[in-house]
Amino acid sequence: MASNIYIYSLFYLFIYFTSTNGFIPQPIIADGGQSSDSITHTEITQLGFIRTLCRYLYDTRIVPNKNNTVNKNPQDYFAKQHTIDDCYKLAHPEYSDAQVTLYTGPMKFALDLVMTHNALVDFDPKTKKLSSAHCDSEAFPNCSRRIIQLKKTVVDDVLNNKTDLTNAHTSLGQLLHTLQDFYSHSNWVELNKTDVNILIGQNETIGTVAAPDQATCTNNGCVTKTQDCSIWQRITLRKCPLVYYDCTNNILPEIINKQLLTSGYLLDQMTDSNGIISKPLNLSKCSHGSVSDESTSIPAIGGINKDSTNLIFSPHANLHFIAVEYAINATERFLNDLRKQFGDEKFGHLFLVDPTDIAAKAVEDEVAKGKRFRFFTPLVTASLNKSTGFLMDLKNTLTKTINSITSIFNNIFPSGKANIPTFDLSDLGINIEDMSNSDAAPYLFASKNTGRKKRLIDARRQQKINK
Repeated sequence: MASNIYIYSLFYLFIYFTSTNGFIPQPIIADGGQSSDSITHTEITQLGFIRTLCRYLYDTRIVPNKNNTVNKNPQDYFAKQHTIDDCYKLAHPEYSDAQVTLYTGPMKFALDLVMTHNALVDFDPKTKKLSSAHCDSEAFPNCSRRIIQLKKTVVDDVLNNKTDLTNAHTSLGQLLHTLQDFYSHSNWVELNKTDVNILIGQNETIGTVAAPDQATCTNNGCVTKTQDCSIWQRITLRKCPLVYYDCTNNILPEIINKQLLTSGYLLDQMTDSNGIISKPLNLSKCSHGSVSDESTSIPAIGGINKDSTNLIFSPHANLHFIAVEYAINATERFLNDLRKQFGDEKFGHLFLVDPTDIAAKAVEDEVAKGKRFRFFTPLVTASLNKSTGFLMDLKNTLTKTINSITSIFNNIFPSGKANIPTFDLSDLGINIEDMSNSDAAPYLFASKNTGRKKRLIDARRQQKINK
């Protein structure tokens, strides 16, 4: 393991100091191999959780405390960007920074477990090709049923006052992955919807779906692109040159006009009963799309996924940030609904918001012994004011470049600090090098292009203003 870390570090340093984009096998977690300005499942989960937590703390801690200074200017609280620590400190002004760190430790590790099992959906052999786990192949009833079933585990464990909530956190992470994938893998965004789908996770029927024998995409609207490979792409993708698609209007007009749901197909996906499902031939169904998706060259060519801002992996990359916005809002809505269902006390129990001194100290001791976050990033911020805060949420997510190189060196020279995520699943026996896994791999490592991201954010802001 140590030798691998040294190799990854050398790869990283070469890429970093030459400012060359490249691929490395060490996972910088992303959905569908994203570039550094893409928003990942783990970031979406954390952003949605911060919004829910800050609202929860406002209602249960700040409002009842008439002496809390936040009560004098609540608009400021909702408009500003907050980390988890920010909200906790405002809710508990009597706490020192050290106390905030102590008492939020259990909550952060609970959230980190949720985020870990969210990411694992793309790797676990039982789910990585399961169409219902990703809302692929038009498996929408199964997709919604999966969320309903996983939610039942969460609800049962919490209502039964279980002290070990590992299964609840595991199920919550898995269902959030499926919920979030709906917006990047389906055509919900392309249907110009103005809000999240409130039926998913509530009913098996979540909308009118295109018929099994109905064409949904066309070759028109997709441009085939070819590019030479870098040495890292040659090593990780094992194919060269790279052939991929830039698709804009490849969903058939009748699908849009009739507001029919569809999602992309891949080769050799699995049904819930372990059957094989592949993209139909001679029917012009949409593909998922990616340089790793072999179905993307079967008519209709291209694909419709919005997993990243990189066309190599996402033919609808131009819609990535809109899909992210829906996914964050859906995550927040789901967590808020859990709070309504549980009540405040049990919601706080689920996320260990108010741990006992013994529980808080136990986590602190584990951190001192080397316990680390896999994905939770303490400096990620969110605003509760969605009308103005969403774009800032994207802008303020941490640069993966800095975190990743720091985490690599911390793995070589352990510091005992938990705050830098490891992005490491190796201890779980996960194969991250399966390049046929279109959802999870390859993991693109790229220097952060701040200028490009700012332009995308500004464009999205202008789009919202013009609506």
